[in-house]
Amino acid sequence: MSSVDGRLIDSRWSAPYKAEHGELLKVYASIGHELDTDAWMFGKNTLRAVFPGRFGVAGRAVTSDTPAVFIGRRCSEHMFITSDPEGDLYFTSATVRGDDILVIVGRNVTEEYLAHLREMCISYVIASDATRLREGIEMVGRAFGIRSISVQGGGILNGALLAEGLIDELSLVVYPGIDGLSGIPSIFEYVGGMTECPAGGQRLQLLSASRREHGVMWMRYKFHKDWRK
Repeated sequence: MSSVDGRLIDSRWSAPYKAEHGELLKVYASIGHELDTDAWMFGKNTLRAVFPGRFGVAGRAVTSDTPAVFIGRRCSEHMFITSDPEGDLYFTSATVRGDDILVIVGRNVTEEYLAHLREMCISYVIASDATRLREGIEMVGRAFGIRSISVQGGGILNGALLAEGLIDELSLVVYPGIDGLSGIPSIFEYVGGMTECPAGGQRLQLLSASRREHGVMWMRYKFHKDWRK
């Protein structure tokens, strides 16, 4: 969900017309349920709002014979996924909004951090390079049977997925309000050089557009990939 000028920090948006801010966020949440995916995903910065603490224990490097998959708590219908390349998110729960957590980490994390995840009964996969998302997401699919993921924040994660050509569909919910300030995070925030084009070789086809309660608009686009030649 973004403002009409594509910004993501909802606390900054102008007030809606004849409605409360929270009512519009409920519309967004209901649309998320309609997507009916196997799992949903936050980027690390977005997840900091839920788990602000940092895992600061030094330790031993993960070895080549460390198992790449750990299956922890599996009680919820859907799973919540995040990517933590640095291995410093400090979890105080095995769930987010009632859904079991699954973490994609890299080989640079420590054995102590993996022990923290196991102690919390949090599932994980170890990718050779967690800063590249394709390998980790493919491992998630094979190990946990997840075929569809709803990515719900934030802009840096969206930008990374865009650059790797991993997005199949864009579900864009537009809040009838404005931020207006330059430099505020937007829907896609790829971290790269000025000569890079993270959306290159990708085209959008509008699948549907509908007006929801309180002036919220919902648009869905299919990605077509000529991919970079």
